[in-house]
Amino acid sequence: MIKVLLVEDQQLFRDGIEAIIEPIDDIEVIGTADNGVMALEYMEKDRPEVVVMDIHMPFMDGIQTTRYIKENYSDVKVVLLTTKADDDLVISGINIGADGFLVKALYADRLIECIRMAYQGQTVVSGEVARILAKRIREITLNKKQLFAMGLEKLGYNFTKREIDIAYLLMENYTNNQIASKLYLGEGTVKNYISEIYNKLNIHNRVRAVKFFQKIIPEQ
Repeated sequence: MIKVLLVEDQQLFRDGIEAIIEPIDDIEVIGTADNGVMALEYMEKDRPEVVVMDIHMPFMDGIQTTRYIKENYSDVKVVLLTTKADDDLVISGINIGADGFLVKALYADRLIECIRMAYQGQTVVSGEVARILAKRIREITLNKKQLFAMGLEKLGYNFTKREIDIAYLLMENYTNNQIASKLYLGEGTVKNYISEIYNKLNIHNRVRAVKFFQKIIPEQ
């Protein structure tokens, strides 16, 4: 029997989850709480195996409560619930050790499955949360040149792919001859591209242009 603690400040939703779980043979709701403070008080009395918890609560929210649970009851699984998946909250929840992150608009059988999976040590996420995580992974794995291109775009500069190639090499302090050799272009062609880049930046000095480019990804 999987012992579950429900932590949710909206009684109607909390009662709904409890009603879903009640007829399930291998899962038992051993307690409910309105907020994180009450949940931690309950943890000291009767240790649940899985905590299903709303992320938005008064007094002590789901992120704070999860952090405390993971620091003091590391074997307890925590599945966070949210009405709408927010990028920063999802990443924060996973970073502090949440075992799952689900959007509330999911089917009852999916919730039951997720509780079982979390209990077994698997990380469970709903589709919208999975998309957020996939997006963040892609951002993390972008190489320096891709970050550079994204930085230019965010600043409103409409560079062609070839101009990005050349601007990136300028940032890396390549000479015109080295750029031409690396990109298999004539040196005159490279000079023409650099002139167009200067025009788009409204900068007509190589040193200033290089310094501008290097500020786009200063951490690199």
